[in-house]
Parts: sequence; C-alpha cells; structure tokens
Amino acid sequence: MVAPQDMQDGATFKTKRHGLVRVIEYYNTHTVIVFFENTGNVRAISAAKLRNGQLADRSVPPESIMVGEKIESMKHGLLTIVQVESENVVLLVNEDGEEVRLLLPAVQKMKLKANKGDITKEESKIPTSLSALAKRNKKTKDVNRLLKKMLTDYGK
Repeated sequence: MVAPQDMQDGATFKTKRHGLVRVIEYYNTHTVIVFFENTGNVRAISAAKLRNGQLADRSVPPESIMVGEKIESMKHGLLTIVQVESENVVLLVNEDGEEVRLLLPAVQKMKLKANKGDITKEESKIPTSLSALAKRNKKTKDVNRLLKKMLTDYGK
C-alpha cells in the first residue's frame, strides 16, 4: 500500500512524553512501524495515534514519566519530581532548591489528593434540572429509531 505523504519512510513525529519517533515502515493505517530515537525501541502503532503523539515507549519505566511534575506537599511546599531512583525512591526538589526523597507510594498518594480537588471542581458542572438530564443526543435517537424499526419488521 502506498503511504500518505506524512507517513513516508524516515518521517519524524513528536510524541507527548517520549521524544521523537521515526517511521520505519508503513503497512496500512492500523500498522505503522516506528523507531524511538531516544531509546532505539521499535514498535507498531496506528497512524492516527502517531499523528496525535499518543504513543508510549514501553522500554521506559512508567515512573520516569512523572519527571517534571509538580506536587503540593503540606510539609515541604511545592515539590518538583527530578528523578525516580531504584527501590521506589523519588527525588524531589522544593522551591528553595533543597532535595527531598520520598517513597513512590507517598508521592502517588499526594498526586491522588491533588487530582481529587480537580474532580470536585468538575462535579459542580453536573446538570441539575430534569430536562437537562433527559436530553438525548442525535446518535442515541438514531440507534433507538433503528432498533424500533427492526423490532416492528421482525415478524413480517
């Protein structure tokens, strides 16, 4: 199959978290073989995910993705993750430049607490009237109409 212009062999794409990838081979829209330039890992991905940058390098441990995130701590203030060390120890730096080492579960717990605050803000946008709850979108109406037609034509 002929590859689209942006999926030619050697084309590079930027991912959201794992640097640049280069297209090695294009089979179809569902299978594109890519090469991660940072690690040398080779992986197959769909063309749509490649264009959006939504692919992950599986050879990189998931904890290293956290590097650069900022976390609020009651004891230390605003902390920035610098490195995830072995034995589940996370190296953080506070606003004054002092290093703080915490266990990975403690850091994940602080992240969850910060995310719960965001979730409660989003929950305030929940529809409050009965008419807002009962509204249906076009897709739901089309599916219901199709099912009704199938049921009425079933015995004919």
